[in-house]
Amino acid sequence: MRTTVVTGFSFQNAQNMKKTVLLFLLALPLLGRGQTAPDNEAIREAVSVPESRYFYPKLFNRYMLGDSTLTLQDYRHLYYGYIHQPEYDPFESPTAADSILMVFERNPDPQAKDFKALIDYGNRVLLREPFNPRHLNLLTYAYGAIGDHENELKNYRRFKMLMETIMSSGTGISEGSPWHVIYFDHTEDVMAYLDLKYLKRTVVSRTCEYVPLLVKNGKIKGYYFDFSRIYTRRPDPTQRKKPGWEFNGIKIR
Repeated sequence: MRTTVVTGFSFQNAQNMKKTVLLFLLALPLLGRGQTAPDNEAIREAVSVPESRYFYPKLFNRYMLGDSTLTLQDYRHLYYGYIHQPEYDPFESPTAADSILMVFERNPDPQAKDFKALIDYGNRVLLREPFNPRHLNLLTYAYGAIGDHENELKNYRRFKMLMETIMSSGTGISEGSPWHVIYFDHTEDVMAYLDLKYLKRTVVSRTCEYVPLLVKNGKIKGYYFDFSRIYTRRPDPTQRKKPGWEFNGIKIR
């Protein structure tokens, strides 16, 4: 019995799919709740102290094991605390991501052997980018397609909590209360999660960009994202957009 649900997503090449896999809860109900910007210094201290409940090695191990008891505060320390870990490199593209593209290029309508390859490559990506929404999305679908519902649910929970984490960091509707991301691509992932089409992204300050909507979401014309954490280690900007494959509304680079 499937435990996951979808709202606002459609699969590319859906006409060739044998079935529709239901993946995600729409995050819109989160809007309007109390949202606060992450305190970088407080998070850095909390994830660095062994006695802290947020000590990063222990918290990260729980995340990788798929601990379903992790709270939103746990995820906020995981996601925003990752920038303080030596593995964090927002400008690196895992080679396994290119292998995923090759699988889709060979067969846009994946079969059993393709799903197994996608799972292998997807998990390799997560070793380098453990909070990558598009590959958590892909893993959720691939595990579900082969009937591994335990891992399907584990990755679904990760994805859902990650989206709620980003959207808990602000309202997103003003430059003074943006959504905070640690990778440029996560902006696109949030918009896909909300099933919103958007126009060209515009940098409006040294730390913030604006994403105007093609069609207003109620009275909202667009959303703001804070990308300042991306430059905590490397000050030089790099090319943000890369060729990729769109899967379930989210681009896979």
